[in-house]
Amino acid sequence: MSWDERVARFWAAADDAEPDRMRRDFDALVVERRADDPEVLFERASLEDFLGEEARAIPLYRAALEGGLPDEHRTAATIQLASSLRNVGQPSAAMALLQHVPLDDPLSDAAQAFLSLALLDDAKPGPALRTALHALAPHLRAYGRAIEHYADEVVSPPRARNVVVALVVRDGQVLAEEYTDADGGLYLRAPGGGLEFGERVADGIRRELDEELAADVREARLIAVTENIFTRGRKRGHEIVHVFAVRSDRLEALPFGSRLPVLDSDTHVAWYRLADLSASGPPFYPDGILDLAEQIAADAG
Repeated sequence: MSWDERVARFWAAADDAEPDRMRRDFDALVVERRADDPEVLFERASLEDFLGEEARAIPLYRAALEGGLPDEHRTAATIQLASSLRNVGQPSAAMALLQHVPLDDPLSDAAQAFLSLALLDDAKPGPALRTALHALAPHLRAYGRAIEHYADEVVSPPRARNVVVALVVRDGQVLAEEYTDADGGLYLRAPGGGLEFGERVADGIRRELDEELAADVREARLIAVTENIFTRGRKRGHEIVHVFAVRSDRLEALPFGSRLPVLDSDTHVAWYRLADLSASGPPFYPDGILDLAEQIAADAG
C-alpha cells in the first residue's frame, strides 16, 4: 500500500474523541519515515489541528513548509496554518499568508473563505464581506455580475477606531509604511494598527510590530493620544490614535535606503528624512504624526 493510500486510510478512521488512539496510529503510520520528513510534519500538524491543538500544529506546519513540502500540499498547508493562526488570535498573521495564495490555485476559493474569516476577526467587516462575495460570485448560476459589482461597493460601517502606532526615529529619519492613493500618489503612515478588545495599548503596539514586522520592542513610551478624522476615496475614517516612541533593535538596524516588507499587507516600511517630509512631503499620517517625530528627533539631540 502506498504512502498516500495509508494516509487516506488513517484519516478515514479519524475520530477527535480518541486523541490517544489517533496519535498511536499516526506514530505507527510514520514509523518508517524520518521525523523531519516534510510530508510527515504536514500530516502530524494536520492531526494536531484536527484534535484542536492549534498551538502544537503551527510550528509543525511552518517546519513542513520551510523543509520543502511538495507543491501539491503547500497550499493546503498554508491554508491550515493560517486557520490555526486565526484560531489562536493572530488574524493578521493569517491574512499575510492567505493574501499570497494565487487566484488560479485550485484551493483559491478556500483560501478566500479563510481570508474572509481572518479579516472579520481583525475588525475589517467590509473587506471580509467583499472578499467572500468575490469568491462566491463566479459560482452563481445567476446574478454573478451583479454580486461582483455590489461587492466592490461594500464598505465597513462607520465607527471610531482605537489604533496604536509607532514612531521609530533614528538620525533625523523616521520609519514609515508606504501606500498609494487612488490617484497613484505616495503617502506614508506610521506602523501600527487597530487595538483589540480587552487589549492594553502598551501590549497592542508590541503585538502590532511583531505581526507586521516581526520586530522586537525594547522600549515603548506613550507620547500622545490624537484624533484623526479623514476621508480617503469612498472611505471615511475616525481614529483615536495612541502614539508610541519605540526603540527596536531590529528596526533601528535596518540600513538607510532599505525596505522591510510588512507581513500582513502588500507594502513595505522604509526610512524617510524628517527634513524632506517637512519640506515637500509625501503626506505622513495620522495627522500630527510628523510634528511628534520631529520632537523625538530634537529630544535625541
